[in-house]
Amino acid sequence: MRNFLNDNLELLNNKSPELCSLIKSAPNDNQYNITTSRSGNATLSRVSLDGTKRFLHSKYNPTQEAAQFIDTVYSDESTNYILFGLGLGYHLNDLHKRVSTQDRIIIFEKNPTLVRLALSQNNFSEVLSNPKVTIYIDIDPDKIEQILYEDRTNLAIHGYTPIHLIPLVNLEENHYKLINLAIEQAHQKFKLDINTQAAFSQKFYKNIFNNGLAITESPGIVATKDIFPTIPIIIVSAGPSLDKNIGLIKSVIKQILVITVATALKPLLRNGIKPDFVISIDPNEDTIRSFDIKAIPEDLWLIYDPCIPPEICSLFNKRKIMMDSKIELAKWITDHSEKKGALGNISSVAHAAFYLAQHMGCAPIILVGQDLSFEGHRMHCTDSFYSQANQDNIGADRTLGVLEYNKYRGYTPSITPTVDIFDHKSKTTIAMETYKHQLKKEINESGRILNATEGGVSIPGAINISLKEAIIKYCQKNKLPTVNNCLKKIKLPTKNTSLLNSIRKQLVKFGNIKNSIKKIEDNYLVDNKKLIDERKFVLEMESFYVDLLKDKTTTAIMQGYDYMAFVEWSQQTKRINNRASKSLASNHIQKKSLRDRVFIVRLSKAIDFLTHGFEKLENQLC
Repeated sequence: MRNFLNDNLELLNNKSPELCSLIKSAPNDNQYNITTSRSGNATLSRVSLDGTKRFLHSKYNPTQEAAQFIDTVYSDESTNYILFGLGLGYHLNDLHKRVSTQDRIIIFEKNPTLVRLALSQNNFSEVLSNPKVTIYIDIDPDKIEQILYEDRTNLAIHGYTPIHLIPLVNLEENHYKLINLAIEQAHQKFKLDINTQAAFSQKFYKNIFNNGLAITESPGIVATKDIFPTIPIIIVSAGPSLDKNIGLIKSVIKQILVITVATALKPLLRNGIKPDFVISIDPNEDTIRSFDIKAIPEDLWLIYDPCIPPEICSLFNKRKIMMDSKIELAKWITDHSEKKGALGNISSVAHAAFYLAQHMGCAPIILVGQDLSFEGHRMHCTDSFYSQANQDNIGADRTLGVLEYNKYRGYTPSITPTVDIFDHKSKTTIAMETYKHQLKKEINESGRILNATEGGVSIPGAINISLKEAIIKYCQKNKLPTVNNCLKKIKLPTKNTSLLNSIRKQLVKFGNIKNSIKKIEDNYLVDNKKLIDERKFVLEMESFYVDLLKDKTTTAIMQGYDYMAFVEWSQQTKRINNRASKSLASNHIQKKSLRDRVFIVRLSKAIDFLTHGFEKLENQLC
């Protein structure tokens, strides 16, 4: 039998020298044996410590076995495949022959020796030459989200097909179980981010345009780096358990910093507690209700993402500090004016508060109201605007309990069982589980974090403690610096004319795209409905799309506004291409034509909105 090892390693070295070196240095493992199957192909067996021999591939025909296996999992609708266990790689080669050039294949294998055996027995030249195929060996489950991050959009939109090579997976059951769990958690987080972007993208943009002046005038959180070293801080979230210990915070307000999420602001103020910071990242108008109070305390500072409603920004005059945003429009503005500083990969406002506390150098960090679960049917504390909304809707046939239950029932598809810190049965959601996972990761990397929530779920890595105990232990000997005095020293941004020039240049680009769209409509569409020449229209649109993508900056801004327009175009293109060989060429053109007619309408609307928004931004700065 031919040995393919050197040829495969040479190809792998071009792709990943580090991985190639790991495989070369892998020790021999006498437990694994290569023998010849009846069909003439190599097969793999493992001898356990008790002498029992077990074949991991068919001893008769491993290639046929692999083909039959892939028959059960392959679909031309799938875009991403994740393989658990490589073995000799027969299933990988078979899968690779079936997928399109745009499909993604990710392989996780525990044992580097097995990878070397696979590379020696099979020709993987096509697989290893494909940039869409990646192999990971003995990867730390905690690094899964990081290594999948580049594929986050693809995974979030298209999902993935898991392929478990059962005989091998069973040998390293715990390892692959942890890998699988980490992938599922990362996938849920990516989906949550994408769904949020898709649902709120236009609202994000509207708010950012309206906050244009505030963005240019606000200092960034970069100026708060280590500004309060070793000062204890309480992060207040609006979980139902906050009702239990909110009163204790008032007793140490002079010895500790307090940062609150927006939904917990009212409960704090109504209990006579003036926090130092309130953090807001939500674009929804409902968020404004959290600030619906007689007066904002003069010494309260707003930490904000520029996508929040402009009404909130206007309440804080010069007492507001901005963080860099993931939203493309906001990134464009700060790229052409002044970067504000980022707070990490934020999934929720609680994460943002946690990152801010770390950023400012605070220690210890004490979490309160961070339930990440339901208390009965409640998700929020008394006096939060969610709770207030229920109170406002109480009627003869709508008790508070009924209203809370109806809201709870709306989460039914994603509700999962859990246990709270007292080992009592409780309920959470997939989203909250994802938030917990991210907090766990950050807590493990940041040192001692105290969870004084006194309810809800445990957060791995955080020390469960009562708020009273935390106060006695950490908050009695500190003399708090005057927050206002520290923050007022932060310099305000200077007026930047380069942003105004960049806006005007971008308006010219939008104008050129609008002209191109109008030309296509005039040449091929009658009243935007009837096509004059379907084939030429498709060719013209494909040429236009290629030209559009050349300007990555402008495309990114447009995608940020109508993300799903580009996603749906991409999804439809994949389906059409996958089925092209199975359908008539005329059907192929018809489907592309329908795709492009929808796309050009949405693109035109996006350009109109963006042009209006950039003109508004220009007027604010003039």
